[in-house]
Amino acid sequence: MTEKKRFVCVNCGHRVKELFKKYSNTMKTTQCDKCHQITDKYIEFEEFIILIDALLLDSCAFRHIIYNGDFKLYWKVSLVVLLLESFALCRQKLPDPPNASLHVHEKGFYTYTLQNMGDYMFMTLLLLIITATLSIDWMQKIGFRNFTLIILKVVLISNLSKFFLLPILVWRNNTTVFGRNLHHLLVMAHHLCSLVLAYEAVGATRKSLRWWALTLVVIAFAFKETARQFVSLVVEEHFT
Repeated sequence: MTEKKRFVCVNCGHRVKELFKKYSNTMKTTQCDKCHQITDKYIEFEEFIILIDALLLDSCAFRHIIYNGDFKLYWKVSLVVLLLESFALCRQKLPDPPNASLHVHEKGFYTYTLQNMGDYMFMTLLLLIITATLSIDWMQKIGFRNFTLIILKVVLISNLSKFFLLPILVWRNNTTVFGRNLHHLLVMAHHLCSLVLAYEAVGATRKSLRWWALTLVVIAFAFKETARQFVSLVVEEHFT
C-alpha cells in the first residue's frame, strides 16, 4: 500500500490535504485553513527559483522542498555539493604537489569526500537524537522512516550553502590566506543559519521547546565542526 504524501502550508507549517484542486483543464491553488494564505506558491515556480530562495534562507522554500516538492532533483544537487565541498577542502588543506603531480590531490579528494559523507551522517544523527529527545510524540506520529528522511533532508538542504565555496576555488590564487579563511568562515556562518532555519521550518518541536531545540542544534553544529577539524588534522598529517 502506497503511503500518502504529507503536505504542509509553506507559510505556517499547518498540515493540509492538498496543494491544488483540478477543475476540468485548469488547476487552482488551495488556501490554508489556518493562515488563509496560498498553501504553496512554489508549485507554480521553476526549480531554479526555489533553489535561489532556499539559498536566501526563505523558510517557505525550505518547507516546500522538504514536504511538498519532488526531492529527486535535490538528491542530485546534494551530490554536486558534496563533490564541490570535498574539492574545496582538498585545495584548502593540502599543499600543491611537487612536479605538477595530481596523485596526492586525487587521493586527498576521495578521502575528504568520505569525510564529508560521514560529516553529513553525523549531523543527521545528532539532529535525530535532539528531536527524538524533545519530540518523541512527533516521531511516533509520522513514523521513524519519515522522521529520519525529514531530518536528512534538513541536513542536505542546509548544505546548499556550500555552493558559496565556488568563488574561492576560482579566485584562490588572487587572494590572501586571510581572505580565504574569512570567506570560508562566512560560508560556515551561512550554513549554520540555513541549518537552524531549515530545522525550525519543519516544525519538529513544540513552540514551548523551540528555542531550546534551536540552541541544541547550534551546540550540535559546534560539536560536529570540532570533530570535523580533528579529523581534518589527522587527514592533513597523513598527506603532508
